[in-house]
Order: sequence, then structure tokens, then C-alpha cells
Amino acid sequence: MEEQSNPWKGAFWVLITIILIGTVGVLAYLLGKGNLGFSKLVSTSPSPSPASQLQSPPTLAPVVDETEAIKEAIYVLVGSDATKVNVTISENTGTHATGGVVDWSSEVGGGYWIAAKTGGEWVGVYGGQSHPTCSQIAPYNFPTSMVPECLDGLGKVITR
Repeated sequence: MEEQSNPWKGAFWVLITIILIGTVGVLAYLLGKGNLGFSKLVSTSPSPSPASQLQSPPTLAPVVDETEAIKEAIYVLVGSDATKVNVTISENTGTHATGGVVDWSSEVGGGYWIAAKTGGEWVGVYGGQSHPTCSQIAPYNFPTSMVPECLDGLGKVITR
């Protein structure tokens, strides 16, 4: 005897799955927002008075897009402009930046560059396909994650 398939059985399991996923999602959202009241259960310090809760809102520094200033420093470094080279930024810490440059008119193609912000202005420090010299990067205090190696006066690779 053949067992008959119930079309509602599949729909029931789909509905249960959707409800479970939705419940987990809502709980995760509320937990992330701190709206489940766990902090009240864990807190052992007395509640602050309403007067001490009044705080001035934090002042945030305006976000400044320095992309064009960085690119301009690299154009100066490589002696070109946006019509001849393509400059890309892969990392910008606010004081140091690195990326790539492609020279459309050159057979070499391109390389990478590093720049530093000094005196409020961006300066292209190195552009090429090798390591910068240690003396080039020394005045700018580049993070080792950005410039892990440099060349000493004899051309030997130095790990920073």
C-alpha cells in the first residue's frame, strides 16, 4: 500500500522554520541593542541620580574625505596627473596612506605608493615597485603593518 503525501506537511515545516529563524533574528537584534534587560540583572552598582545622568552629547569631529588631497600628493610624487595615471587608495589611517598607481603611458604599468600627512598636508613619500629606503620613511613614522620592510643605505632589505 502506497503512503499518500500530504501537501500541508511540507508547508507546515517551512512555516516552523521561518518562525524559528525570525525569533532567533529578533532575539539577536534585541540582545545587540541591549533591550533584553540583562544589564539590569548583572549590575550591582546603585542607580545614578537623574542629575548625574545628564550629559552633554559627545562632539564628533567631522568626517573629512581626503581622497583628492592624497591623490594630488601622489600626482606630485610621480610627476603626472589624473589624465595619465590612475591612483587608488587601499588604506588610509588619517595620517598614513598606501595604494596603487597605474601609468597608462608606461610599459612598466604601475606600482604602489605610500603617503604621510605632515603639517596638515599630504605628502607622497615613495612610489615604485620595490621597497622604500629606510631614510625615506624614517621622518614619517609609518606603521610597520603598512611598511614592513625598507632598504638600508647598502640596498639590503631591513625588516622593521
